[in-house]
Amino acid sequence: MASFVKSTNRKGKTDEVIQQEEIIQAVVIADSFNTRFAPLTIFKPKVLLPLVNRPLLDYTLEFLSINGIQETFVFCCSHAQKIKDYILKSCWSNPDSPMSVTTIVSESFLSMGDILRELDSKAIIRSDFILLSGDTVSQIPVKDILLKHKKQQQRDKGLVMTLVFKKALPKHKTRCLEDECVIAVEPETERILHYQKVGCKKKIEFPLTIFQENNKVTLRYDLLDTHISICSPHVPPLFSDNFDYQTRDDFVRGVLINEEIMGNTLNFHLIDGGYAAQVSNLTMYDAVSQDIIKRWSYPVVPDLLSLPGGRYSYLRHNIYKQKDVVLKRQCILNENVVIGHGSKVGSHSSIINSVIGHDCEIGNNVHIDGCYIWNRVKVEDGCFLQSCLLADNVVVKKGVTIQAGSVLSYNVVVGPDITIKCSTLLQAEPPSTEMDEFGDNQTLEPSDSMVVDPELVGTEGNGFLCHLSRGRDDDNEEFPEDVWGRTCQSESEDNETSVLDSVEELSDGDSPPPDDLRLFYNEVLDSLLRGTEEKVKWENLVLEVNSSKYAYNVTMKEVNTLVMKAILEIPKQGSQEPLQPQVYLVALKPLLSQLLPLMKNYVRSKESQLDCLSALEEFGIVNEELGVIIMKVLHFLYEKDILSEPVILEWYSNPPVLGDLDPAEQNLLRRKVQPFIKWLEEAEEESSEEDSD
Repeated sequence: MASFVKSTNRKGKTDEVIQQEEIIQAVVIADSFNTRFAPLTIFKPKVLLPLVNRPLLDYTLEFLSINGIQETFVFCCSHAQKIKDYILKSCWSNPDSPMSVTTIVSESFLSMGDILRELDSKAIIRSDFILLSGDTVSQIPVKDILLKHKKQQQRDKGLVMTLVFKKALPKHKTRCLEDECVIAVEPETERILHYQKVGCKKKIEFPLTIFQENNKVTLRYDLLDTHISICSPHVPPLFSDNFDYQTRDDFVRGVLINEEIMGNTLNFHLIDGGYAAQVSNLTMYDAVSQDIIKRWSYPVVPDLLSLPGGRYSYLRHNIYKQKDVVLKRQCILNENVVIGHGSKVGSHSSIINSVIGHDCEIGNNVHIDGCYIWNRVKVEDGCFLQSCLLADNVVVKKGVTIQAGSVLSYNVVVGPDITIKCSTLLQAEPPSTEMDEFGDNQTLEPSDSMVVDPELVGTEGNGFLCHLSRGRDDDNEEFPEDVWGRTCQSESEDNETSVLDSVEELSDGDSPPPDDLRLFYNEVLDSLLRGTEEKVKWENLVLEVNSSKYAYNVTMKEVNTLVMKAILEIPKQGSQEPLQPQVYLVALKPLLSQLLPLMKNYVRSKESQLDCLSALEEFGIVNEELGVIIMKVLHFLYEKDILSEPVILEWYSNPPVLGDLDPAEQNLLRRKVQPFIKWLEEAEEESSEEDSD
């Protein structure tokens, strides 16, 4: 970036003259302090873990490069040699690379504060710079934010840092629970007046002075912290002067508290569109991976990235394949699937919402849903894998079921014919408590036995159970989380997020994004579950549904449809096996009676009745084994005056378009409800005859 000076010519006009070239610098923190990726990081630094078959660090460096950053410093302590070796062998070390990448190593780096103090002692920062971690995935125009920061500095000489945020409503999938924050901003200058982490607090207190001293104050709780900061050259010296500053949050609090004394200020920048997220734990790893596969992060997508093994070919339904992939007959790649070079998939196997690394072998009759399988993994015949992570060189013997939330670290072997229970964490070596050398506050508590347990990993397995615990000084003990970093919840709650995965998204022209619809649906299902269990008054349930409607800007058509779907889904919650129709109907009948006033509140007009019927039809098609009970539900709603005869007959004779569902399946469902339709028509004829008499 060039800096300019103004000069006046003979005619009195002002010319801009380039004075000197200014190099744009960035500082990347490669160490993952307080990481939740243990024990995977025992063997490999987190920034080199594969995200959609590419090291995390590559995404960060690519982001800086496309923004025109010329000089980047990568700071690391643990696994430093592996990071250095990777950068030396990567394209970032090529002579024609547009960005120079320098690795700086020190065993004393135990926090971000230590890194910035080292940065100050080396005096390598010459101007404003970009500060971020090595697990950041983004494509926002950070160079433009840097230019804006410089302009604001001309007005406010005390501006030392601009924090970059993205708008995201609470419970958004890329909002990490640990990063929930609320800030107060002076809207005209964008100066941050107050910054506070929320955690599990129900109430937030703001200093009265910020309202007394400012004419306008904006309070924001709809923000996602991108962990990208624009810093002035004064930031490293401020860390050197205050050894209490260990994290960026420490720095922000210190600047806000001492602002009157030191005169330093912080600014807030809200990006309009674009994508930015930090892979801070396995939940975020899952969320960011799916965003990349579904192309929310475009142009940071697999087919446009330079990857080992060559570029990916991009096929319909977000299927990505590299060269030398072998797919046997009758194997199914449903949607959102990435397969690396040299991998093989056997016959009658199905894969959905998953990433397969390179040189993997997937056997016959294997079902993989929402999984991340790294490199050289072997999965034998007849296995069922759901929402799990398998690191390099894992072997899954035949007939193994791996339940959601499990992580199998490097070289683990499990099976045959065994079930790995939910959220099980396995590693190939006996667990050890000596993890301080890696700079992590979390420790691994040893299991009761250091001998391989056949009941845990199978008769041919090799692996040890690993319990994840926090250090004593962890400030986030209020979050009861599993290894994926998620707040612990019941199995019925876990099932909520998968309900809409099996149906097509609604296609109303005024609809919010699919993610918001999913969040709205989850909140409605949660409200109805709790309401039916606790016998909550239907008026209060209506208030909860309506509040969610306004929070996510959902249309009434979607409310009518999703409320009906949620009611139909309740009996399935908590059941591991598919319910038989008779069992399902027995559970559904009292729910329909209990929620009858709620349905009458929403299903009133002809349009809302058609919405309700579309929800019934879609549920019956997606849940084929339960399609036979749709007729009984129709009869119940007809008897209770929720659905009228003319509307039912119109729906039957004019099938609605339901996304990409096969019309043949709609015809099949109509044959199942035909006896009820015939009964209605005959009743109508008899009524007509009586009227004529």
